Amino acid sequence: MNAEPFAWNVVIVGAWNVNILTPDGIRRRLLKLPDGTPLEVEVSLDRPGPYRILHEGLLIVPSSRGLEVAPQKHDLASMLKAGQVARAALDALPETPVSATGVNIRYKLGTLPDDLIDLLKAPLDDTFSDANYTIESRLTRRALCYQPGVINVEAIQDGVGGGAINLNFHRESPLMDDHKGWISRIEEFVLESKKLLPLLTKSVDFTWGDGS
Repeated sequence: MNAEPFAWNVVIVGAWNVNILTPDGIRRRLLKLPDGTPLEVEVSLDRPGPYRILHEGLLIVPSSRGLEVAPQKHDLASMLKAGQVARAALDALPETPVSATGVNIRYKLGTLPDDLIDLLKAPLDDTFSDANYTIESRLTRRALCYQPGVINVEAIQDGVGGGAINLNFHRESPLMDDHKGWISRIEEFVLESKKLLPLLTKSVDFTWGDGS
């Protein structure tokens, strides 16, 4: 059984100035592109929401509460590229109040293997079943110490037999340098995911995104 990587990204939570991080501001400050370089900009038409910048395989989404940089290809090289742009944002706007950075590595499972289903089961399931309730979905979450931050590990079973495994490498700090240091460890985080995911299930062939 194969696992499909999806929604990898770097997210920096902070009070970002969207009046500076305009499409042109992102071009100059984050991407460091010359004047006149075209950018693809997506704007929400049916509901209020932040605009999205697409450029050379990266999706950049600025908002007043956070900055997301997501590779459209889920592999190590693309994540490192996303990290470079996120780091450029910290360098370009050092006065921005920031509080947390997350590096997210996620895998979608079409059908949950039996060994992972067994891990998701809990005595609470029997309590609800005995009371004639049907369990629609399950979520198991653990926060693992990973100095100076944590790894939030989520295993999810949805209502149609599939699910996902989400790894969030999370660092909280008010200091810019701490977030720059955390982003510089992206390659380490991808390698750490190789150790963690087989602990949850040995029945899935993960595509690690680094050629192995």
